Amino acid sequence: MVQHLRPWQHRNTMHKSLRPSPHPSSFAPDRGPAKYFHGRKQILNDFREISTYSRQNKWGTTFLIQGAPGAGKTALLAECERQAQKSEWETTEISSAALWDPNELQQSLKLRRTWKVGSGCARVGISGIGEADINAERSPQTVKNLLRGGKKPLLLALDEAQVLGKENLIPPDQLHTVVDVLNSIHNGTLDRPVILIAAGLGTTADTFGSLGIARFATGTFVELGALDKEAERAVLNDWLTKDGQAKGRPTAWIDAIAKEAHGWPQHILSYVKPALDQLRADNGAMTTRGLSAVLEAGYARRAAYYKQRARGLDRKLLHCIARSVANVPPGSSVDRTVIMSSILQDYRHDDAERLFRRALRKGILDERDNCYVVPVPSMHDWLVSNFARIQIKFRDGEHIIRHRGNRSSGMDLNR
Repeated sequence: MVQHLRPWQHRNTMHKSLRPSPHPSSFAPDRGPAKYFHGRKQILNDFREISTYSRQNKWGTTFLIQGAPGAGKTALLAECERQAQKSEWETTEISSAALWDPNELQQSLKLRRTWKVGSGCARVGISGIGEADINAERSPQTVKNLLRGGKKPLLLALDEAQVLGKENLIPPDQLHTVVDVLNSIHNGTLDRPVILIAAGLGTTADTFGSLGIARFATGTFVELGALDKEAERAVLNDWLTKDGQAKGRPTAWIDAIAKEAHGWPQHILSYVKPALDQLRADNGAMTTRGLSAVLEAGYARRAAYYKQRARGLDRKLLHCIARSVANVPPGSSVDRTVIMSSILQDYRHDDAERLFRRALRKGILDERDNCYVVPVPSMHDWLVSNFARIQIKFRDGEHIIRHRGNRSSGMDLNR
């Protein structure tokens, strides 16, 4: 029976054998396709039905995946691409510029121009599109013409789609083109099955709304959260048994890691990396001491992740946000007015609005059913522990630190 210690209870119990391993399989990337993908069944089923309907009816739409950093958006995007390829869709990853620059889109589609000079005009052939008579002095294609061409259904994958809302990203003279292209895809008016699958942070739906895409068909808008318990355990089991070559049943290790990861894909990987190194160092044996070392190392990785998310945000803003959520349980949402009223105690109204949006973009806050939440329970604990504090000064100059609110996690990730 393995006894579990909370990370802050074994700060000095690091197993000496836990050290970075040169073995390639110990590397588990934080982004990109998931090596072991489980869960998200309803989302994938919705995507499958929509892509099937689109193919049968020469239709198209936008499929938007929105969520906080670390929720697994990029992995889900890649899984949808893989599913589309199995159904013989042409798939390509695009940058935001491909929505207005035909050369950028053409490069993404890996097309090749072949010029055949005739009398008075040039005939350009583009692989997968066919040939069209054009004036040699004019641009040979537009984004919409490129999207209309081709024989196969086309899936365009756009990651980090929230950047479309970044000021000055879209050239002013191309804004009309972007709106026209997005609406043509979204409304299925290209006479070819074209789906744009986009993934981005919690502000992405608002960005699409500002570009004319305000309504999404049923099943085409996803607010991505944590994995369910079954999927989380399946992912951990695959990593520990297949890559870690764990000997015996890894139930105790899975239980302990799942308790800290909360189903959050990024956190799962934070614990997977040291777990693989530890198992390799111990020849696959799952010891209590080894698990303590894994939890300690994963905890440190998780803390570093939160600090990275908060980088560039004013400490005073973090204090305001922490103050507004200090009295609610982790995972519970609060109304926007509660957070804003806290920020307005320290900032002017215009600055408060801007900073609130920035906290959303950084993933410190996430929108849930028109309310807002610190997206991961352990992130909530980190925020409250490190920033929801007041300082009381006594006459003799001594200071005492007290937490605002009724909760204290007992953790200080800035140590």
